[in-house]
Amino acid sequence: WTLLYDWQVPPGTKQDGSFSSDHFNSWLEKTKQISTESGHLNIALSLIGRVLFYAHPDPDGLWIHRAVAEALNDRDGDKLRNGFTEQVFNSREVHWVDPAAKEEKELAAKYNNRAEMIENAGYQRFAAVLRQLAKSYEREAENIIRDSAAESFEDDEINDG
Repeated sequence: WTLLYDWQVPPGTKQDGSFSSDHFNSWLEKTKQISTESGHLNIALSLIGRVLFYAHPDPDGLWIHRAVAEALNDRDGDKLRNGFTEQVFNSREVHWVDPAAKEEKELAAKYNNRAEMIENAGYQRFAAVLRQLAKSYEREAENIIRDSAAESFEDDEINDG
């Protein structure tokens, strides 16, 4: 469990830190085959999606390697995308909540920007997931601001009462 939970080196990463699309693609296909045969395909894809959060940027400047973006964009890639999304949230770990929701707003902008880049690169399914991530951070920011305002109002009433 610890090995899979702490897994942060995406398949296709070479010893020197570079990334091989060919190695990644062949590893992914072989893993899908083995996982299908063993009856563990869904959990395997989810775990793979989580580690793809740590994928290298593409040499052309895209924030994620195109081979990984392609896998995450695949028609049958829902489980990969779900795992990726899960790791986005898990990577944040414990954090202090700013009443102005500055961090949530920054994360929403980050994932909207990434969604636009990914969509422009031709990966619409993956872009849709990134837009959903951005929306969730926008909703979280709205909730934090609303809750902070309500708490402030309650504090004012107590102090005035």
